Amino acid sequence: MKLNEKIFQCRKQSGLSQEELAERVGVSRQAVSKWELGTALPELDKLKLLAKTFGVSTDWLLDDEQDMPQEPRQETQPVAEQRSWVEAVPGVLGKLLRRYGWLFGVDLAVAGAAFLGLGALARFMVGRMFSGFEDDYLMSDMFTNDPVSIMGTVIMAVGAVLLVAGIVLAAILKRKGKK
Repeated sequence: MKLNEKIFQCRKQSGLSQEELAERVGVSRQAVSKWELGTALPELDKLKLLAKTFGVSTDWLLDDEQDMPQEPRQETQPVAEQRSWVEAVPGVLGKLLRRYGWLFGVDLAVAGAAFLGLGALARFMVGRMFSGFEDDYLMSDMFTNDPVSIMGTVIMAVGAVLLVAGIVLAAILKRKGKK
């Protein structure tokens, strides 16, 4: 018996729909359908989750020589601890987050770039205002301890952190959305 037939038989014996199995393993219903038709193979981590869900070994799933066991046990709890937080969000919100969540990372990166630019603009403007007072000791001291320059630097630092975090988050969520 081939892997696709075993997945189909185990799913039926466990009383799961393709949608329920897909939710437990963290894939789309179409992915489960392709596995059962034999047009696609599950990834290694998904194969482990399938074996755990059906109560069989991965060796048995992969071995074409072995037939069906008497009764695979059905796991009572979904395998949520092995899924990421993105895959654990249920319903429509979860589907939107898995599919378009990377856009949040892009928005975060854009906001970071805006903060970075705003901080740089504040520092530039203060520098231009005090540029003629290099000879005056009191004014040059005021420029180095100017609260606007300090806040501009803080805003630039926050912007840089948001920019980097947004790029990383967008890359991670985009990769998760393709799976």
